[in-house]
Amino acid sequence: MKIEKVSDYAYPCMMAEKKIKLVHELMLQNKYDDALAEATLSITYVADMMQAIKEMKVKSKNNA
Repeated sequence: MKIEKVSDYAYPCMMAEKKIKLVHELMLQNKYDDALAEATLSITYVADMMQAIKEMKVKSKNNA
């Protein structure tokens, strides 16, 4: 039985969006260090999302 890895772009996309919203809230509270930390996490989620999209693109080309 072949087990196939599923590339999930939706979860990291939602998490990045959540982190960006939190960054905005922290900035309104002048919590700059916390905002920077959350912004860094959002970048990580965006990178994960981009990797999933690239994998989906390759898989799509291979199935065509």
